[in-house]
This record gives sequence, C-alpha cells and structure tokens, in this order.
Amino acid sequence: MQQPQLQAPPSWASGPDPARPAPTTFDEASMERSKSFVKALQELKNLRPQLYSAAEYCEKSYLHSEQKHIVLDNLKDYAVRALVNAVDHLGTVAYKLTDLYEQQVSEVSTVELKVASLNQQVLTCQTYTDKEGLRQQQMIGNATRHHKHYIVPSKDV
Repeated sequence: MQQPQLQAPPSWASGPDPARPAPTTFDEASMERSKSFVKALQELKNLRPQLYSAAEYCEKSYLHSEQKHIVLDNLKDYAVRALVNAVDHLGTVAYKLTDLYEQQVSEVSTVELKVASLNQQVLTCQTYTDKEGLRQQQMIGNATRHHKHYIVPSKDV
C-alpha cells in the first residue's frame, strides 16, 4: 500500500499567478478576492476526504505490518504534516475571509460617503431654492406696492 499524499500548499502561499493579468478595475479586484476566498474554502473542504483516506491507510498499515514501530513513526510524521497542512488551510481561509470583509467594509464606507455628499448637495439646493423663492415673493410684493401710483394729467396743458 502506498502512503496517501497531502494536498499541495494553498494557492495564496505561492503569491499571485504571473500568467494572470492584474485586475484593472475595482470590480475586477473585488471579483478576484471573492474567487480567491471560494477557492481557499474549497481547498479546505477537499482536505476532509484526504484525511479520512489517510486515516484508513494508517489503520490498515499498522494492522498489517510486522514492523509496527517503524509504521508508527511514519504515521506520527504524516499526522504532524497533515495537521500543519490543515492549519495552513484554515489560516488561508481566515486570511481570505478577512480580506473580503475589509473590502466590503471599505465599499460600504465609500457608499456612505457618497450618500452623505448627495444629501449635502440636496440640502444646498433646497436652501437655495427656498431663499430664491422668498426673494422673488418679496420682489413681487415690493413691485405691487410701488407701482400703484396713478399719474393725474395736469389741466394746464
């Protein structure tokens, strides 16, 4: 029986993929982060069947081996590597999730800032409209008050 192999280190450990072009827009970067998180989560999910398979292999190897001490030492080494790999994958998922969360918090902050700016612009427009309307009403009132004079023709002409 051949010993099962651990899954390769997570994709983030090797850095960005040089064959893939860097994202050029905010939306592309956001999509890349989401895809990266989903990929890291899938890699973590794929560890489960690998670990079950490794456990079965270890059990069979130990039961059918005559050199149990050597098999036990190999199993200990393998268990340590599997545990380190699982923790590494958990770290990857945590890192990706934190990155995704921070990106979304940043997007929310940006939207809140834009909404506040728009609210300020609306308030400025309302204030201007109110003042302009008041000014026009005052002008109409002043105009009617001052133009009620009648010119009486003189009798000397």
